[in-house]
Amino acid sequence: MSPRRFRPPALYMKSPFLRSVLDGMPESVKIIDDKYRLVYVNKTSENNLKQDLNELRGRACHQAFYGFAEKCFFCNMGKVFEKAEPSIGYFTTMVNGVNRDYEVSVFPLNTDGNKVHYAVEIVKDITPVSKGNALPQIAGKIASRDKNFTTVFDTMAQWADDDQAVLVQGEKGTGKKSFSRALHQRSARSDRPFRVFHCVDNSEGDCSDGLFGPDGAWEKSKGGTLYLDGVCHLGESSQKMLAEKIAKPADWQSPRVIAATPGDISGLVEQGVIRPELYNRFASRVLRLPPLRERKQDLPFLAQHFIETYKVITGSPAEKLGTEAMCQLMTYTWPGNIRELENQIERACLLASGPSIERLDLSISAPSAEDQKLDELLETTEKAYLVDALSKTGGKLAETAKQSGLTSKTLQRKMKKYNLKAEDFKLFPTDNKPNAN
Repeated sequence: MSPRRFRPPALYMKSPFLRSVLDGMPESVKIIDDKYRLVYVNKTSENNLKQDLNELRGRACHQAFYGFAEKCFFCNMGKVFEKAEPSIGYFTTMVNGVNRDYEVSVFPLNTDGNKVHYAVEIVKDITPVSKGNALPQIAGKIASRDKNFTTVFDTMAQWADDDQAVLVQGEKGTGKKSFSRALHQRSARSDRPFRVFHCVDNSEGDCSDGLFGPDGAWEKSKGGTLYLDGVCHLGESSQKMLAEKIAKPADWQSPRVIAATPGDISGLVEQGVIRPELYNRFASRVLRLPPLRERKQDLPFLAQHFIETYKVITGSPAEKLGTEAMCQLMTYTWPGNIRELENQIERACLLASGPSIERLDLSISAPSAEDQKLDELLETTEKAYLVDALSKTGGKLAETAKQSGLTSKTLQRKMKKYNLKAEDFKLFPTDNKPNAN
């Protein structure tokens, strides 16, 4: 196939001035077509690979530059081709045995109306910046180098000096308790107790005694901070009492309350799990901790931190992640978040037989196309089942829940997921036929 096919007409390199500008840039610059094939690379790219343009043109970008058979884990090129919008991403990779941080900027080239056939990618080494004072940011056990997590540190700084109640929401393993403890440590109450009350362990009854009794968590955390883990599990009477206590002016005879929930608080209020009067006490101080899959720039940083921790504890020879293991970490979705990452690295340190943790040392894998297709099929089947059940009952939720073996809350949650409304089924004929008598 002729190399000319891989040259975008609008950027055919006939201009010595344009080419000299691109070749003079210290960043790696590439032009890539919508098949992820290299069309042009500047001198920096050629020097990095020790190959010239004629050898590189037409090759897959991910194969030529990174040695991956498939697209790179940090690649945002697909979104650029689909939406015709620029994108900026970050990744860490090992170069000559040292982790280095890069910023990848991708810009579309609209050469055929609105359809994007080519994109320009600029890769900049930001290791000196990311290793500086700005990153990583650390507060207690909370640490991050990802820009998506900057809001968390900014919020912590703003909220540390007041006594208002705070609600932290985030998936399991995202560090809600660590954030709450760090917030306590930065506050004027840092020399007072930090108490944890697990609401799920006290969900039977209204748990008012364990929380508000003479020797309860509220009393034990006076003047300090009371962390309510899983506040959504509190009974109605306990929620009422908690809302009343938070409503009183803050003083040193009562603790500052930091509550946590794994679900979206507004959704829990809509479902009736959280009472509105309790939510209103937290409304001005609600913070969402992003899951690990949304802060992937932190993965190499956190993994290396856990390696350094567990190689001492386990006596492991592991010093770093191998290239394939790094790719595996970056393509995994991390449903268990940081807690799961820590467990995986601890296990890998025990299994590692050399200085690098390899792919087989990790018991994780990226979701396959077959798994994704199966998930789509299951969702389609579930939605069809709910539509059928609601149609048969004429949209009567209690009857639908009973016939389908679901609780009312679960049924409402699934209906919301698939955008199903009870009123849309009221005109359907039901199976409840009148008696012949």
